[in-house]
Amino acid sequence: EGLVRIAVKHLYSEFGSRNVILFPDQFGRIVYPNQDSMAESYHGADLSVAQWVFEHNETAGQGTHTLPGAAAVYFPIHDGDKVLGVLTLLPINLRRIFLPEQQKLLETLLRQIGQALSRIRISEQAKSAQMQIEAERLRNSLLSAISHDLRTPLATIVGSASALLEDQGQLLPADKLDLSRAILDEAERMSNLINNILDMARLDAGVVKLNKQWHPVEEIIGTVLTSLQKHLFGRQVKVNIPPGIPLIYADAVLIEQVLINLIENALRYTPSGTNIEITIETMPQEVKIAVTDFGPGIPKGQEEHLFEKFYQARSEGAQSGVGLGLAICRAIVEAHGGSIKGQNNPEGGAVFTFTLPNDQSPPELNES
Repeated sequence: EGLVRIAVKHLYSEFGSRNVILFPDQFGRIVYPNQDSMAESYHGADLSVAQWVFEHNETAGQGTHTLPGAAAVYFPIHDGDKVLGVLTLLPINLRRIFLPEQQKLLETLLRQIGQALSRIRISEQAKSAQMQIEAERLRNSLLSAISHDLRTPLATIVGSASALLEDQGQLLPADKLDLSRAILDEAERMSNLINNILDMARLDAGVVKLNKQWHPVEEIIGTVLTSLQKHLFGRQVKVNIPPGIPLIYADAVLIEQVLINLIENALRYTPSGTNIEITIETMPQEVKIAVTDFGPGIPKGQEEHLFEKFYQARSEGAQSGVGLGLAICRAIVEAHGGSIKGQNNPEGGAVFTFTLPNDQSPPELNES
């Protein structure tokens, strides 16, 4: 669009003409461009004449031997043998347009416009091809991650269920309880995987509507820790909340999901027995929430990829995961107008920090 606007203005200054460059739609029909009008634009082009010029790669219209009754002159714009569009030119002085030196200048301009349009088209095609390659890469990554992460819990469920079904009285009650728990744990793991995929799809599609309300941040953290209690396995989660922290205006369910994903990420990539810290800090325009672990940290140079879909940065010895948890965190935080980052802690381990806007005041409650 920028190239077309420049060309229209340049033609106006050179020939004193009103101009419009017309392109074919997906069906090969010449149509008017969907862009803002300019003072130099021509709005009366005969699309049937332009279509003829496009299909025959010949000049037509006023002052020519083809369709001379047309009000304007129509020139094909091509690069090599391929016609890319049609220049429609309404001259103030028709004779000036057809002077030999003006014809030569116009041919040069048409050739330059055609070459520039061709380069832009090639660039767009390359970009489209790259996007298709990236989409295919993401698709393959998703299928690979899902197949791996579903196969593992399914194997445990099948094995445990088979052991229970085939039991002839040899299993002790404690063994049966362990097998039942294994089935439940792996089923929950599969459920979490599927929920993460669905959440990411909804966030990508923009169909998630924020239900923002005023909430005490300590209540959100309390709900998160209660829901994760059985996954902590005795690990301590230290919460640092200074006095006077204001209410936050957010979708509590989604912010809880951010914290759950960050804590689960810490549990996945740190040795058992190490603790986790949650720190809240209030700033003039935002609230900052940090989740710190004391594990091996983030491999150098991988910080910038942490929030990409299906990306897992840390050690291969860690538990598997489809690699959507941090991408979901970023999508939720950015939907709130905040930001999120991950970096190594100077004291060891990693710290993930996200911010939420704090530029509004909660409504005052009327005393009764």
